[in-house]
Amino acid sequence: MEQHELLKNLDEKFRKAQKEFGFKANLDEMDKNFFVRDSILKEGYVSESFSRQLCRIITETLMNWNEYLHSLIMPNPQNLLNMGESKIFNQDEKREITELMKKIMEICSRNSLIMLGGSKDEEGKYIEDSIKFWKSEFKPKITKIITKINHEWKS
Repeated sequence: MEQHELLKNLDEKFRKAQKEFGFKANLDEMDKNFFVRDSILKEGYVSESFSRQLCRIITETLMNWNEYLHSLIMPNPQNLLNMGESKIFNQDEKREITELMKKIMEICSRNSLIMLGGSKDEEGKYIEDSIKFWKSEFKPKITKIITKINHEWKS
């Protein structure tokens, strides 16, 4: 399927899912934070169960960040970069990072529960809660963390 057709299909299925599952976030907002369009283009299809595909994209994005955050708390001793970045943070900052990781895990494990038999309402709430979490809590905190790391690499 051509890129233009694929993105048009995505737009249609997104709007349909938005109505069916009752979430307010629009495609541009979801794309800005979870790179939905890039994921769809990479995969080369829009699932007939698009809401599940969207939830997976959200979860994968959050889990990728969680793996990075984990490396700041428990660095791989074989990875000099992990070891160096981990030393940047004091114990209080590491506790804050751990709390952020716990929130990510709650969101991601909720997606697993929904996949195992949740309702449309729960799925819509998952999508809505994910974007709210990203914008209000995750993005400001991860920006602060990455800014500190970047500052340290510059010096």
